[in-house]
Amino acid sequence: MELIKITEGQTKLWVPDAKKYKLDSKMPIFFNPIMRLNRDITVDVVKTMNKPKSLDLLAGTGAKGIRLAVEAGAKVDLNDANPAAVKLIKRNAQLNKVKVEVFNESANKLLRKSRRTYDFIDVDPFGTPVPFLQESIAHLRTGGIIGVTATDTSALCGTYPKACMRKYESLNRKTQMMFEIGIRILIKKVVADGLNMGVALEPVFVHSSNHYMRVYLRRVENLRKVRKDLKFLFICPNCFTWKFEDKIPKTKVRCGCGTYSEVLGPLWTGSLYDKKLLKQMPDSNKTVQKIKEEVDVFGYYNYHMMSKKLEDVGELPKMDFIIEKIRKKGFKASRTHFSPTGIKTNLPAKSFLRLLYS
Repeated sequence: MELIKITEGQTKLWVPDAKKYKLDSKMPIFFNPIMRLNRDITVDVVKTMNKPKSLDLLAGTGAKGIRLAVEAGAKVDLNDANPAAVKLIKRNAQLNKVKVEVFNESANKLLRKSRRTYDFIDVDPFGTPVPFLQESIAHLRTGGIIGVTATDTSALCGTYPKACMRKYESLNRKTQMMFEIGIRILIKKVVADGLNMGVALEPVFVHSSNHYMRVYLRRVENLRKVRKDLKFLFICPNCFTWKFEDKIPKTKVRCGCGTYSEVLGPLWTGSLYDKKLLKQMPDSNKTVQKIKEEVDVFGYYNYHMMSKKLEDVGELPKMDFIIEKIRKKGFKASRTHFSPTGIKTNLPAKSFLRLLYS
């Protein structure tokens, strides 16, 4: 196996040369350079905690866990089922002169055997995180945070609705806000698994980047409040008007425009961010900077898709002009990291269309 030495953040690492291997689960030891943003943000989230006891459950090269030890002062356990990965993790720990404990088990087997609990648990698999959620949640301390990555975005974004139902137990289809819907379905799955165990979890930070979705949830004590934020979304494919319901009625729901609404969910409908944590995070990358400027409301409109609903609208004004017009009407509005053509706002869809037309 050909290794190269890199520096990521303040941490030196030996990793497989990405130019020599195909980035898939068949790599001798999995390492994806594109996931640096994931690791950077994880370090920033953990820095807001007080040197937490942490678990890198599917550690690979140990890049994320070692960085948490070096850059966030975390006390870290790392695990990987691959013996070669375990050797490399130990080598990277020695390279950075940090003390960590390394395990060589399959993820769930380790958790079932262990009595340890953690302030931070990282679940970052190749594909869906669903098989690892319940065992991980069981080892999360109250007030602790679990970071979960999903790379099966085709299911979460609605390209494959059957796969979404099979894995995440939610109805789904492609919509103009599919990236946020995917994030909210992923959150719902983590929250629902927690509720089944009598554990309440709520999101504190999320982002959708490149080929993956990443969510961070904190263990809290208010089960009732968390449960209330899981609902079904009814969205009109014609005028994009949406509303929430606790249950799916026996008859189809018709929108005010006369079109039958599509049903998605259940999904998380509450806030995506903890304001205090967000304020503590440094503006270390463009994604975090954009998120700090976002309004924390449900959904967004794809500016180009919405404009196609109008005839003879002429030349479209710039997005920032529309955002300012929305704000002057007394509604919240901003760009969103979910889409370069997305406008996040609590302005109703029909009012948004009227604004474009005017």
